[in-house]
Amino acid sequence: MPAVDLPVEVIEPVGGHRATVLWLHGLGQEPESLIEVADRMGLDRAGIRGVFPRAPLRPIGRVSGEPARAWFQQDVFSLDHPGPESLPSVLAVERRLRAVLDEETARVGAGRTVVAGFSQGALMSLVLALRYPQRLAGLALYAPFLPEEAVPLLASRRSAVAADLPVWIGHGAFDWVIPEQSGAKVRDVLADWGHPVRWQRYRAGHEAFGGVKRGLPAFLDRVLGPAGG
Repeated sequence: MPAVDLPVEVIEPVGGHRATVLWLHGLGQEPESLIEVADRMGLDRAGIRGVFPRAPLRPIGRVSGEPARAWFQQDVFSLDHPGPESLPSVLAVERRLRAVLDEETARVGAGRTVVAGFSQGALMSLVLALRYPQRLAGLALYAPFLPEEAVPLLASRRSAVAADLPVWIGHGAFDWVIPEQSGAKVRDVLADWGHPVRWQRYRAGHEAFGGVKRGLPAFLDRVLGPAGG
């Protein structure tokens, strides 16, 4: 198993370690944006360990060229259409994230592990979970997008054990960065592939898991079993 070479923040569960959620933040964000989400939902108090990798710094955008946290190279002016040139960096960082996921599945079991991501992190979560060789508990995506170039990659190289992986998708109705139809496309593609998909629409813009209260914790209870159950 390759060594983890990404910095990772961890929130340990209160009491017993029931499960793990691996969270992938969006473009230009830090793990703290998702640590706040997990804290708001009280997941640590439900026995869920939160693991928050930090994306590499990359020169992003045509304006300043200032580096920003990004899982893969992407033009900030076409966030939901990264282009075929992005796929090599997606696959390169997938290998690095798989090492993080390997550590967690070894710790608690693949069937007790969920991958979650926002925006660019949602695309990375999708690639990571569907290509992972062990059966995970589920996948949670907020404001996801799926470039046309990535559809055949996933369709032909999905792990057989992930064929019916449960998926939760949330999207803000007022998201002008990743439009709602981008998330709906992900929903429809995954449903066509046979995944049980739960879709939830929120009165929110482009913010990490904006408006989510009980929807995601309820999904986690369904795929992991209720806390104390």
